Amino acid sequence: MTDLKEIYTEWQNNPAFRKQFNNDPVQALNEAGFDVSPEDLVKIKSMLKLDKSGNGKLDDRITK
Repeated sequence: MTDLKEIYTEWQNNPAFRKQFNNDPVQALNEAGFDVSPEDLVKIKSMLKLDKSGNGKLDDRITK
């Protein structure tokens, strides 16, 4: 299983992944080679969000 920090790092540093994640999180994770449990998928989807302009907004629960 992929560590959620790895996904966060990809999301933070890769605008194409971030956009694809917004459109279809499961496909984006699969295409990036991430192996995510159903429970972690729920967590990561709730933590990573995009605003209407496509810019990333990070949930307050994630800290750097």
